[in-house]
Amino acid sequence: MKKAIIALTSIIGIIAIAIGGLFVWEHQSKLSLENQVEDYLDDQGVDSTGIDVHGRPYIFFAIQDSVDLTYVDLALQAGTNKDQLLVHRLSHGRADRLTRFVTFDHPAGDVDPNERADGSFTDSAMVNGTKVTYTSEVKGRTLRLFADGQLAGEIEVEEGVSEHGAAVTKTGVVVELEYDSSHDNDQ
Repeated sequence: MKKAIIALTSIIGIIAIAIGGLFVWEHQSKLSLENQVEDYLDDQGVDSTGIDVHGRPYIFFAIQDSVDLTYVDLALQAGTNKDQLLVHRLSHGRADRLTRFVTFDHPAGDVDPNERADGSFTDSAMVNGTKVTYTSEVKGRTLRLFADGQLAGEIEVEEGVSEHGAAVTKTGVVVELEYDSSHDNDQ
């Protein structure tokens, strides 16, 4: 009986050490992926205020030297309340795609976003009882947001960015931007 207890205790100890080792390896893999994203952002000249790497298990992606999806918080510009860059499938210093979502502040007053039947947001809202439709455009290095054709906000953006429409949400007016494939520096 004593030998069985010793054997069982040894097996449990080995399993606990193996599980602990996996947790440490997973954490180190996440740190490695975050460093890979930080290096990529530095190469692109992007200053981030936060990085959130997605895609588990991190060990699997670290072994492949790739990052599936990363949310990168960017410094806010005047008139915005969220600015987030999504880095899609980063591998060996190159991203498959870069998407950016800039959230402009709501206008002053009562804002009620118009939603589709499925709950998704549209480009319009009721602002102080009047329907307002939002559009956006990128010219040169400037993203402009319009409310019924009137300028409602603008920020600086990088070259090679195209806009893909605006949507009014509960937190603001979100504009989706897509970076062209030449945004990756060939270094």
